[in-house]
Amino acid sequence: MSTIIDIGVERDHIESLTKANGITALSELIWNSLDADATQIDINYKNNGLNGFEYININDNGHGLAYSKAKEVFSKLGGSEKKLNSQSPKGRYKSLALGDLIEFRSRYQSNGSLSEFSIKIDRNQLSGTEIGNITEVKGEGITPGFTVQIQNVDFKNAETAFKLESRRELEEKFASYWISYPDFAIFFNGSKLEFSSLIKNTDQKEHKVEVGKLTYSFTIKIIEWSFENKKRTYLCNTKGIPFLETNLGIRSSLPISIFIQSVYIEKLHRDNTLSINEFDEFLTDVYKAAKAFARDYVRNQLHKHSKEFIDGLKEKGIYPYLQPAENIIEESKRHVFDIVALQINEHLPNFNEQDDQTKKLTLALISEALENDAQNLGKILTEIIELPREKRDELAELLGDTSLSCIIDTMTEIRNRLIFLNGLEQIIYQSDLNKTFKERKHLHKIIVRETWIFGDEYTYGVDDISLKNVLKAYLKDSLKREDFEEIVNSADNSALQTIPDVCLWQQYSLGNAGKENLVIELKKPRVDAGFDEKSQIESYASKVSNDPRFPKDKTRWKFILITKDVKPEIEPLLRQKHRRYGYVSEGDNFDVYILTWGEIITHAKIRHEFIKEKLSINLLDNEQGLNYLRAKYKEYLPNDF
Repeated sequence: MSTIIDIGVERDHIESLTKANGITALSELIWNSLDADATQIDINYKNNGLNGFEYININDNGHGLAYSKAKEVFSKLGGSEKKLNSQSPKGRYKSLALGDLIEFRSRYQSNGSLSEFSIKIDRNQLSGTEIGNITEVKGEGITPGFTVQIQNVDFKNAETAFKLESRRELEEKFASYWISYPDFAIFFNGSKLEFSSLIKNTDQKEHKVEVGKLTYSFTIKIIEWSFENKKRTYLCNTKGIPFLETNLGIRSSLPISIFIQSVYIEKLHRDNTLSINEFDEFLTDVYKAAKAFARDYVRNQLHKHSKEFIDGLKEKGIYPYLQPAENIIEESKRHVFDIVALQINEHLPNFNEQDDQTKKLTLALISEALENDAQNLGKILTEIIELPREKRDELAELLGDTSLSCIIDTMTEIRNRLIFLNGLEQIIYQSDLNKTFKERKHLHKIIVRETWIFGDEYTYGVDDISLKNVLKAYLKDSLKREDFEEIVNSADNSALQTIPDVCLWQQYSLGNAGKENLVIELKKPRVDAGFDEKSQIESYASKVSNDPRFPKDKTRWKFILITKDVKPEIEPLLRQKHRRYGYVSEGDNFDVYILTWGEIITHAKIRHEFIKEKLSINLLDNEQGLNYLRAKYKEYLPNDF
C-alpha cells in the first residue's frame, strides 16, 4: 500500500522553489541524474502543436534512489538530509516549474535484485505526496535508473527549456563535468548535446586555501567557446556539476567561462550557505585567484590571435619593433603591444581603412607609451586614438594593477637602476671623469633623485639646507607639526648652521618609537675620508641629538658619510668587532657610518642582481651607463662630460 507524506514546509516555500524558469528546472533535474552517476540522460518531450506539450519524460541510467531514503529526502525539504549527502530534493520540487503533475520512478539494486517504486507529486495537493510500494523488477535489459514524467506541462517554461539557445546554456553549464567524464551524454528527443565541437580551448590550475587546520584544493578551469556565451563563473562539486552560477567577474572579449571545483564548495552546498558565498573569506580568495588566472588566459590567447595581424604589419614595415627581442623585458613589451594593436584594429572605426603612414604613427604612439611610461597608454587610447570606452575598460583591466604593463615598468626600472649604478661607478672611480665632477653642483643633484641606492625603504626628504631647516622640515613633515616656525625660533640656532648634503625621511615609522631619518654627507669623488671627515659627520649627529627640540624618544637618526675611499688612519675604526663594516659610533638616538661608494654601489647591485639574472637583462658595456647619465642628468653634469 502506498504511503502519503507531508513535505514538512509551508506552501509558500514550495511555491518559491517552483517559480524557477524552465532551463533552471531542467538543469536541476540533470544535476540529480549526474549526482546518481548517470552517464546518459534522455530528455523526451512532445509538442502538441497547439501551444502546449503533451508530456516531458527524463530518463537516466544512474544508480537510482533507494526506497529507504525516499521518504526522508522528500519529506524533509531543506532539512537534515542536505547535511547527510549531496542529493537534493529541491531539484525534484523545482520540476513543478515544468508541470503540475510529476511522477518519479526509481530503479535500484537491493539485496542482489532490482527494485522499483514511484513518487507522485501534485502541485495542488502537496500535502498528499504519495510514495508507492516497492516492487521487484524482472526481465532482461532492465537496468537501474531514474525516470521523471511530467504532465500538465507549463507551456512557457517548457518552451524556454527546449529552445536551441537554452541548449547552448546547458552545454555551457555542464561542460566542465563533460571534460572530466567525456562518456557522459544528454539527448533531446534523440539529438545529442554537443560539447567537443563547441569548446575551442581549455586551461586549468590548482589553487590551495588553508581553512583552519585543513587545506582545501580548488580546481580552476577556463573554457573558451566557439560561440558567444553568457560569460559566467560556476561553483561546482569536485566532478564539475554546477551548484551556483555568478557573473564572470572580469571583462573579456573572448567567450569564456570559469569553473571552480572543490569539496569545499560541496561543504557549503550541504550547509545551505553557498548562496551567500560572497561573505566567505576563503571563497573570496579563490575568486581572486580565478579572475587573475582568467585575465592571464585572455592575455595569452589574444596574443596568439594577434599573430596574423602582427605578421601583416611586419610585412608592410609599420611594426614599430625592428629588432628581435633580446630579453624578457623586450618580449613583454611586444606581448602587450600586440594585444593593444589587435584590439585597436578590431574595434576602432576605420582603423583598417587608414593609410599605412597613419597606422604607423598610431602604432608608434602605443610603443612609445610602453617604452617610457605604460601608465600613459590609457590617455593615448582615450584622447588620441579614441578607442570606445567599453574596449578601453577591457584593456585597462587586462593590463591592470597586476598587468604586463606594470611588470614592464618594473623590469625597465630594474634595468635602468643597474645601468645607473654602472655609470655612477665610473664617475666615482675613473680619474679622467671625476676631475671636473663637483660635490654639490653635480653629484648631489643626481643622488637626491636616486635615493633607492641607500635602500628602497627611504624616500627623498630635503637637501642642501642648514640643520636649522632640517629641524623645520622634520617638525613639519615627519611630526606634522604646524607650529614649527615658533618651535625653531624658540631657542638659539647658531649650532645648527652647518649644512648636510642630503636628508631622507624613512617611509615607514618605528611604531610608538616614532620615525627614523637618514642624513647623508656626500664628498666629491676626489676626497677620501679621514679624521677630519669623521669628526664632521659625528658633529652633525651630536648637534641633532643634543637639541632638546628633537624628542629623543620619538626620533632615530642614521648619519652616513660617503666618500670614494677611506684613509688608513680611520680604517681600523670601520672594522670594529660585533659591528657591521663602517659603523663607527652611536648615541642614544643616532648611529654614525662611514662608507665608501664601492660599499654603497655593491650593496645596491646585490639587491638587484638576482632579478637581473631572472629577467636575463643584458648590460652591454660601460658606455651604456655613461650614456644613460648623460641623457637623464644632462643639466647636472660638467660641460665636458
